[in-house]
Amino acid sequence: MSEERHLVDLMYPSEEKRRLSLERASKLSELPQDYIRNLELEQLSRLICPEYALNAQRIFTQLSTDIETLNFRLDILEDFLNVSSLESVLYENVHKLYVNEHVNITKLGLADSFFALKQRFESLKTYIECITNCHIFCDKNKDKFRSAALADLSGYFASIYNSEYFDEIKHETDECLRLLGKGIRSVTVGINFDDMLMPTEAMLLTVSTEKIKKKGRFDWLLGRSGENGRPIGKTHSLYNDNGGTNDIEAPLFRELKEINAEYISHLDSAVRAYFKRSTEDILTFESQMSFYIGAKKLIEAARARGLEMCRPKYLPMENREMHAKGIFDLSFYIQMVGSDPMGSLKNKIVTNSCDFDSDGRFYVLTGANNGGKTTYTRAIGIIQVFAQAGLYVPCVECEISPVDFIYTHFPKEEEVGLNTSRFTQECKQFKETIDTATRYSMLLLNESIQSTTPTECVYIATELTKIFRCIGVRGVYATHLLELARSLDKLNSEVEGDTKLVSLITTVDSSDGDRRLYRIERAEPQEFGYARSIYEKFGVSFEEVKKRQAEKK
Repeated sequence: MSEERHLVDLMYPSEEKRRLSLERASKLSELPQDYIRNLELEQLSRLICPEYALNAQRIFTQLSTDIETLNFRLDILEDFLNVSSLESVLYENVHKLYVNEHVNITKLGLADSFFALKQRFESLKTYIECITNCHIFCDKNKDKFRSAALADLSGYFASIYNSEYFDEIKHETDECLRLLGKGIRSVTVGINFDDMLMPTEAMLLTVSTEKIKKKGRFDWLLGRSGENGRPIGKTHSLYNDNGGTNDIEAPLFRELKEINAEYISHLDSAVRAYFKRSTEDILTFESQMSFYIGAKKLIEAARARGLEMCRPKYLPMENREMHAKGIFDLSFYIQMVGSDPMGSLKNKIVTNSCDFDSDGRFYVLTGANNGGKTTYTRAIGIIQVFAQAGLYVPCVECEISPVDFIYTHFPKEEEVGLNTSRFTQECKQFKETIDTATRYSMLLLNESIQSTTPTECVYIATELTKIFRCIGVRGVYATHLLELARSLDKLNSEVEGDTKLVSLITTVDSSDGDRRLYRIERAEPQEFGYARSIYEKFGVSFEEVKKRQAEKK
């Protein structure tokens, strides 16, 4: 190559963007990482990219705030969604190159035989075929590509395919494979002598597919020279007539093997250098491409089951807003697919809406157990993570501002209840959150502050909520603390800040036996909800028991 051209990076539009993103990711890694577990990002990473789950998780946890980079990724994703066969052609050929490199190059090391050299050229031929396939496909579909990355990818394959050396290397590879396919049967070695007729140098002169013929019985007497590949001297054999090794002759054959190996290593180094220059970028491309293919499959699977995912529209970070309609929790979706792999989920998963703006940025969500509080809270976090990874988000419509970080606190069920040591740990966690959170942060709490007495829980939760308003974070606090939810208007008037506190509730259908609807609405907290209706439904209310006792008399 007269000008070395690198394969396009599918994650960043420029090297500068990559550098800045990695620097930001390094700083984020110093903050609490609870959100990875609480939003189940490990599970989502495996779902999208089974072979490169750690790479997917790394992208999720970088929480990119660069809108140019995010739209760059979304354009690539939409090319995979819209250009027929893009996934199959690229994946088949790039994956073949990936396997080819690791199996035939890395694991074999330097070739030490003509057989190993033949494998090297077969690897080179595979490379040539894959480049040719990718070029033909990209050239045919280049007008369909909307992303800058895949337009550059088309140019990359074209630059290799149309280069001066490509036809030459194809011809040389085919010729070498043709010769090596016949099998190496002999080599000719030249030896130089000094003035004392002592051997000083030895070199490999020729390689042949024919064996050297032994001299005839009378050739020595006739003094014939070594014509037609016949030796003029005695034929030395490594093996004796009994099948054993001639120790006297063994050093000669060891020397010939060393000369042969040196020659092959020289050729092999040239082949390896070519592979390194031409395929090192493709190996990185493999994992990046898998990320988009996995995201594409997730979108198509959700749509096939009656749920929608959409491209987010990014708002400036300074807006601190989110407007999302038809949201659903991807983690809950995975559970439902597991129990019903083929059926529609349209009527089984209830979707909701979410708005963070000047009319409400921090919500206190109350309602009955199993009413959808956790799934709603988690769904909002996943939407934020997916949007800042440059992926479609699980909702019908979405406008969203990036956040600088996501703080979560989801105590496990077994940790909820009076527990002094647990409460101490909670205080430490909230101290860290308060010390590092900004007005651009997201905070998601699920049944936090439940490890002390009810009176103290309300007091501490109220103090924290006042702090959240003061800092300016946006988020959701799912809780059973009705007293906190009822005090929000008072807190808005007493505490200075531009994060308005708002009450949300999970709803029930009173016309259908107080059936849980899993819908989230803005409303004042309900004094009695689903739990009371269930209790009364089973006839264990005081009035019911009193009535039955009277009837017995």
